Amino acid sequence: MRFGFNFYNWDHDLHRTLDQNLDQLLTWTKETGWEGFETKAHTIQNHPERLKAACERIGIACAALGGFSDIQNMIDYAHKANVAFIRTSVPEETAQHWVTYAAERNVTLAVHPDTGHLMMCGSDPIQTLYDLGERCGFIHLKDIEMDMAKQGIKGPSFCNLGEGDLDLPGVMQALHDIHFDGWVIVERDRRVDDYLDSAQKMREVLRGMGY
Repeated sequence: MRFGFNFYNWDHDLHRTLDQNLDQLLTWTKETGWEGFETKAHTIQNHPERLKAACERIGIACAALGGFSDIQNMIDYAHKANVAFIRTSVPEETAQHWVTYAAERNVTLAVHPDTGHLMMCGSDPIQTLYDLGERCGFIHLKDIEMDMAKQGIKGPSFCNLGEGDLDLPGVMQALHDIHFDGWVIVERDRRVDDYLDSAQKMREVLRGMGY
């Protein structure tokens, strides 16, 4: 099990100009304790070889990419950038073709559970993990304050990991029980001024649990 941070959490202006700030964000991600990160490829706006080289130079992994509309293009990009997962969905009638195409390039197509979004829509993230079992290879780990969510306050209801209503020990136990061996991407899902402090605190919460 490996832990990464979603670039969405960083300052909006930095994220929007990721092509210019890539090294800075990679460095911050590593310095706040994360092994890897997730971002949307269209925000990077540079060649996959540059992304791969930057990750190797700084010593951090690009765990997953999203943000493509062209399935073949995103698989080829991920392969060249040495990215293991792509967050996407594909039409049922072509799913097997694209799963095979990706696998031949050491890329996995992932439709992932998101603990915060599951709770927001009234689902149980722990039961969802058990239902998915070994099919789950990638997850967004996100906490939420349900009182705010029930009032329809969506963005501000998402909070630092360990400060909301997510049963974090239960989620981690479920991941162990299903022998999860993929990427856990932590996401606050709203941008805040204290983004560096937030990133570090959420990593410390997981370290305090032995991760």
